[in-house]
Amino acid sequence: MKNRVLVVDDEIEIRNLLFEALSEMGGFEVEMAGSGEEALDRIQQEKFDLVLTDLRMDGMDGLRLVTEITQSKPEILTVLMTGHGTIDSALEAMKRGACDYLTKPLNLEEMVIRLRKVIEGQQSFLKIKDYAAQLEKANQELRKIDEMKSEFVSVASHELRTPLATIKNAVQLVLRGKAGEINETQLNFLSMAEKNINRLVNILNDILDLSRIESGRVEMKSEELHLREAIEFILSSLKPQADAKSIQFTKEIGEGIPLVYGDREKIEQILTNLIGNSVKFTPEGGEISVVVNLFDKEGKMVAISVRDSGIGIPGDQLDKVFKKFYQVEGSLHRSSGGTGLGLAITKGLVEAGEGTIWAESEVGKGSTFTFTLPVSKGEKRDPRFRLALDKAFHRAQENETSLSLFLIGVLGDKTEKKDALFDHLEEQVKKCLYRKPDVILRREREGILAVICEADLRGAQVVRYRIEEEIQKAFVKGKVNPPIIKVGVATYPEEALSKRDLFRKAKDQLRG
Repeated sequence: MKNRVLVVDDEIEIRNLLFEALSEMGGFEVEMAGSGEEALDRIQQEKFDLVLTDLRMDGMDGLRLVTEITQSKPEILTVLMTGHGTIDSALEAMKRGACDYLTKPLNLEEMVIRLRKVIEGQQSFLKIKDYAAQLEKANQELRKIDEMKSEFVSVASHELRTPLATIKNAVQLVLRGKAGEINETQLNFLSMAEKNINRLVNILNDILDLSRIESGRVEMKSEELHLREAIEFILSSLKPQADAKSIQFTKEIGEGIPLVYGDREKIEQILTNLIGNSVKFTPEGGEISVVVNLFDKEGKMVAISVRDSGIGIPGDQLDKVFKKFYQVEGSLHRSSGGTGLGLAITKGLVEAGEGTIWAESEVGKGSTFTFTLPVSKGEKRDPRFRLALDKAFHRAQENETSLSLFLIGVLGDKTEKKDALFDHLEEQVKKCLYRKPDVILRREREGILAVICEADLRGAQVVRYRIEEEIQKAFVKGKVNPPIIKVGVATYPEEALSKRDLFRKAKDQLRG
């Protein structure tokens, strides 16, 4: 099928020349219009792939015609013809949506080649766009399947735990003699059953934890806390297991370690997994130490390392240890049993608390697992923000709607001016929001205004543009030494699938 081209020029001789060249040399199906107004009427009634227009025409000129076509029929390609003295106008047309421009006098062979390339380029773009749309549709279906999987795993785990608890209670009652005396053989079999029931409960708990982590539904009840207390509690809890293998526990907590901010229960679970693994994989008479130090020069993160004198992990397997169901090759590891989910869960919990985790090891000399936690200050001190984001995020998940988080940072301004600055900034930002459920929260201590907005990716970009425009007018334009105000934004589910990712992406944009 031939590509349809509309030639627009107010000189009939030029139109006829172009008609013959494009029809015979280019093989295009060509129609003609003598003015911009006529061209607009034609494209409303007929389908064209490309409009070739002169710049200077009576009435509507080519620049305005390009603008009108871009706005009303963006799928139609436009190419401008111009003289050498009006190149600036041609460049302006490119800014307004033209695909290319040709300078007069025209080289007809070159013109045909250029127009073919423009059309071929558009066709390639449409194919890529179609492939991208198909890929996005496939990704959405995969996300739905993954959500269904997580939901099934969660429901199944919950449903299985109830009958297991009943079975466990019944077995324990029989073991205690509540149902009558039992002989030694019965005792052995019932003890074996209890042991395997406990193992199955632990497996279900692991699967349920991982399901929550993968779906972004881990509830973090964060607070300020001393690491020393949590570490000493876990070490004392695991001491009987260590004593059974004559393993010595030590701890080294650097001076001036500040309070960290995190979920106490989750931090204890992380420590239990890491120290418990070290006990499991360290031979008798070994040593395990927990070391705490500041992680960075700015004092924003604390690093906790669990070091052991165990069998170690081969270098080619270090990057795999945090994967689901992965167990390091080796007889000691295999004999220790387990689901292979412990480190995957640990990694998820660390990242849910906005930390990182990694492993270092040498075969025969032991392993070191290190994770970081944020120092207690900054955005996490505001419980209102966490509560508002939790509610909005869960509502978006349940209703399958979009949610955008804006972080608007005020940098380098004097403390005594911040209250007034935030008052003014908040008023300007309110003008840019559309919906009543949209939330604005101040966090003066870190110099950030947080906006939780019910907007999809496209809507978020519109809101961001409006915010930046208001900031420019209200705080920058015409001001001497204006405050530095930056905007970061992220959108669920297009750009982030969890609250942690949503906050991290917006914060990264704010810093960038």
